[in-house]
Amino acid sequence: MKNLDLLHGKILPTMIRFSAPLMGTAFIQMAYNLSDIAWIGRVGTEAVAAAGQVGFLIWIGTALMLMPRVGMSILTSQFYGAGDHKQARLSINNGFWLSIVMGILYGAILLVFKDVFIQFYNLEESVNILTEQYLVVIALGMPLFFINPVLSGAYNSLGNSRTPFRINAVGLIVNIIGDPLLIFGWGPFPALGIQGAALATVFAQMVVFVCFAYVIFRSDNLIHHSRLYAFQPDLPLIKHISRLGFPISLQSNIHAIVSVLLNRYVASYGAMPLAVASVGSNIESISWNTTEGFSSAITAFTGQNYGARFLNRVKSIYSTSMKSVGVIGIFATLVLLVFRYQLFHLFIPNDSQAIALGAVYLFIFGLSQFFMSIEIGGSGFLSGIGDTRTPALINSILNVLRLPLALIFMPMMGVAGVWIGMSLTSVFKGVIIYIFTLIRLKGILRSEMEPVVQDSL
Repeated sequence: MKNLDLLHGKILPTMIRFSAPLMGTAFIQMAYNLSDIAWIGRVGTEAVAAAGQVGFLIWIGTALMLMPRVGMSILTSQFYGAGDHKQARLSINNGFWLSIVMGILYGAILLVFKDVFIQFYNLEESVNILTEQYLVVIALGMPLFFINPVLSGAYNSLGNSRTPFRINAVGLIVNIIGDPLLIFGWGPFPALGIQGAALATVFAQMVVFVCFAYVIFRSDNLIHHSRLYAFQPDLPLIKHISRLGFPISLQSNIHAIVSVLLNRYVASYGAMPLAVASVGSNIESISWNTTEGFSSAITAFTGQNYGARFLNRVKSIYSTSMKSVGVIGIFATLVLLVFRYQLFHLFIPNDSQAIALGAVYLFIFGLSQFFMSIEIGGSGFLSGIGDTRTPALINSILNVLRLPLALIFMPMMGVAGVWIGMSLTSVFKGVIIYIFTLIRLKGILRSEMEPVVQDSL
């Protein structure tokens, strides 16, 4: 698949062509979770609560994975834009092997300390048993949850977003088919319940990895020539990858840990509100996964053009990006507010109390979607110019602020007070990051050299 030229031509049409598969890939990652939750919801509310507990551990793993993915993607896009293919190949190779090591270590931690994680929410023993069944399978497949996104990031940084989209689509189809077969024992398969959902997810990730390996082996591109089968250690480069990726990874980990603590507050009201929060966060992920996909395009676009010093073009990319993510945020708000009851009914159809509480959840978070989209898009722009610390710091401070805000609102609003505090901080993050992106952009245009090439929008 040919890489798109991100350095020349009109910005908006190219950005749409490039970001559409990225948003599709983000939807696929979201659909993995929604598919599991939709089928697990048919098993019962306890099973949903169990999957929700493990979901936050997966989130922490995803946050750790961002260190090799983000660092590698930024360096690869900048080296590629500057025409330094040797360093781009080394970045891909070292980022890939760093993801393997981190995935194995995190999976081992989940297995060794599984009892500690399972007992954290102090839920009923019946829920804990289901949680263990789900967690053990996911932990064994954890390296794949690190490797596959890093391979997707390598393709995206070179301007090829279609290949990872198609490969991840294959994995989604496998997961959707595998869920009912293994959960309910359709056909010759045994009925494994929640453990079947975990097996279907891990098997789908294995299929995705095999597809990546096949495509890379058959291709004659920069990733193929990175020789991923043989580690080519470059310690300064590994440090550079880690330095760029660490702030975003730390921010996401703080976000995940804060969310775990907040859901412990939610769990104090019972298993049903926790199940609602699990389903609601997956529904809401429709919007932020879409914006994350667009943000990945913003990072690659900005990174290549910043590396090539096409700075007027970087300014145009910023303007186009902010308008685009703003539209996504407004659309998400309308969908979540108007269809909040119908959306929740899809996942927990037989519990009217859960549906009513879920509609409250979607209403509260629907009000902050525009600001969340601006925050994610602005963070993608800052990452493209190599500034991962500013958005990480802003996000981390405001995510931690959710804890005291929840404690303030809970006595008045009950479990909804937790969600109000979370939504309010999303508004603050969007406003602050937007201000910082404007400051950084003006600083770049003042201090750096003018671009060699001028391109029209």
